[in-house]
Amino acid sequence: MLFQYTNLWQVFLRPQLLQLYLGKTLVYETAWENRSDLAAALETLFDKLPRRGPFVDRVEFILDHAYLDYLIVPWQQGVATPADRDQFALALHQQQHGRLTGDLLVAFFDSEYQKPGFAALLEKSLFAVMRMAARRRRLRFCGCRTLFAALCQALTPQLPANALYACIDTRQSSFALRYQQQWHSVFTLHLPVADTEKHLETANCLAGLPPVDRYVVYSSKGLQSARHLPITAMAVENP
Repeated sequence: MLFQYTNLWQVFLRPQLLQLYLGKTLVYETAWENRSDLAAALETLFDKLPRRGPFVDRVEFILDHAYLDYLIVPWQQGVATPADRDQFALALHQQQHGRLTGDLLVAFFDSEYQKPGFAALLEKSLFAVMRMAARRRRLRFCGCRTLFAALCQALTPQLPANALYACIDTRQSSFALRYQQQWHSVFTLHLPVADTEKHLETANCLAGLPPVDRYVVYSSKGLQSARHLPITAMAVENP
């Protein structure tokens, strides 16, 4: 075949578990323990891929919120370029967390002119492991996405004016809220075991916003678990 079709493989990186997807289909999963084991675990995962020509297929990584810091970056006058915006986000993160930013990468999931932007920060060393694993397998590396980005793409072709996005896990859950056409807040909570409705109500109240529609993905159930839970459905929804 002169022109081979291209697969886009997705690797969902979770604590102690790697999952390989093609579209919405879970192809394979493998356990891993420590950060030092990640490269070997990725090799095991990629061994399940069909043999193709070099750099025909693509791979992107979807990252569980355990590996990211999230940040709502306010609009700042004088920020003229994407590089300026990234540096401002890193400085803001350092101010809020007291952590040096030299070992972090920043990427904006959504950023509009004169509106707050939604950014994620990732350790450079983890990014390097993923990129090298793709290169060894001769896959085109398409970078990383957050669970929030995957959730929005799956359920909302256009970002709603008012919404609560939730990445629910048994250990901790992360929430991002939009209000009046812009990003309002993002935070992570260590909540006791409870049903989804209680988690979402708690997050909505802590943000100080009126009730908004909820968009949820369950980390433990994989990428295909994304769901839209309108307010009117919350009384009957309890996955």
